[in-house]
Amino acid sequence: MFRPCLNPTQSPNAVTLTLGLSKLQIHDHAREFYTVGECTHNADEISHIMSDESGHEHLIVLARLPEPGRTKTRLIPAIGADKAAAVYDYLARRTLQVVRELSERRRITVTVHYTGGSDAELQAAFGKDLEYQSQQGNSLGERLQFAIEMAFARNAQRVLVIGTDCPTLNAEDLELAFDVLGNHDVVIGPALDGGYYLIGLTNSCPDLFDEIDWSTDQVYRQTIERALALKLTWISLRSLQDVDFPEDLLPLRKLTGADPLPCKTKSGRLSIVVPALNEEENLSWALSSIGNPHDRLEIIVVDGGSSDGTISIAQRHGCKVFPANRGRARQMNAGAAIATGEYILFLHADTILPNNYRLEIDRILNTPVQCGAFPLQIDSQGFGMRLIEVGVAIRSKFMRMPYGDQALFFRAADFYAHGGFKHMAIMEDYELITRMRRSGRIGIAERPVTTSARRWLKKGILRTTLVNQICVIAYRLGFSDKTIAWLYHGSKKSRIQ
Repeated sequence: MFRPCLNPTQSPNAVTLTLGLSKLQIHDHAREFYTVGECTHNADEISHIMSDESGHEHLIVLARLPEPGRTKTRLIPAIGADKAAAVYDYLARRTLQVVRELSERRRITVTVHYTGGSDAELQAAFGKDLEYQSQQGNSLGERLQFAIEMAFARNAQRVLVIGTDCPTLNAEDLELAFDVLGNHDVVIGPALDGGYYLIGLTNSCPDLFDEIDWSTDQVYRQTIERALALKLTWISLRSLQDVDFPEDLLPLRKLTGADPLPCKTKSGRLSIVVPALNEEENLSWALSSIGNPHDRLEIIVVDGGSSDGTISIAQRHGCKVFPANRGRARQMNAGAAIATGEYILFLHADTILPNNYRLEIDRILNTPVQCGAFPLQIDSQGFGMRLIEVGVAIRSKFMRMPYGDQALFFRAADFYAHGGFKHMAIMEDYELITRMRRSGRIGIAERPVTTSARRWLKKGILRTTLVNQICVIAYRLGFSDKTIAWLYHGSKKSRIQ
């Protein structure tokens, strides 16, 4: 698991500990180390971490009976109650398989603390080889306290608690978590949504779970603050994605050997994903340019919380429509996660596709490209608008750098393999195309899409163009997406649509 080695750039008393995981953060009160791929300890720390592991180790799994309508309810608007329950069933079974793998290589006690159903129903769902215990408590904090205190009452020396909705958790993560508890009071595995997928302790500490805003993006931060206030040493493992919302389903689409998401890809089908927010003035035009849904054409409108007639317009057109967390990247990933097409196109709600667009898509994706896009035409007269179109044409054709308003399209398998759009406040299209270019060529269609001129008319051509270039430069210089969104939108609260 651990491979200690001397680092010639450090003093003889320092040792570099190389980990199999991609990221580890070490925190010990005032001292703080951040590394990628390896983590520095002194020799005394390593001797403690590598110390006797024969103490009683207890692994607690928080689970529930996969009941349609009561399981993964935030996924139901996108995929329905039965499929949401099926997704959870897959995630739970996969997690328990990881636990069984760990138990084969390490002597641990495993208890599944569950909600919903009975011991007999949980045994029927997940196997009779595990110990089951009904969860106790109203809040998540109370349920955690109860489970942990039960384990320590059984003479456990190291206790880990994990959930069942993290598809990339593996036995090495759990083994590392148990190991590092030899030298720390708390180990925590942060989730990308601001919570955590794992927490471990060496002693019962109910105060650690007080004053936490459960089910928010503040859980991880507040837990670390509690640990510091209680003078507990802590260590953080790599960050992982759990599955709570439709956009979180995207990583499941690239898994092999299982079908956790019952969304069968149909050969020859094109799925068009339209992220929308209060787009009643434009959406009908965009949908008309697409055409009506049929066996080879699927239209998915992902709404970010519209208060106008956007949803009604999409429903009347025969689209699949569901709400998702606001943010263009999240909405597009949510739509792609449930898409059934062999190909996926992302269309902004203020953009119109050209006639015979499907012929252009088929032509380009039948060549060895990573993805494709259309030239851009702006629906406004004037020399300035024509200059913008020329600039976009040069950027797209010669630099192979199209943006999201050019109706990016992909083979679904390639889009899933690249992980989709990064959840960013802005620049998600630029970031993805940059990654795709490293893998191959970007194809550009012959006929243009037509997009609304509203942003140029609202802020002015010169100012809009200048701000766009500043955002690109800021991104390449390493500024955060939130900072860039502030630059783009000004002092107003960032709008992603």
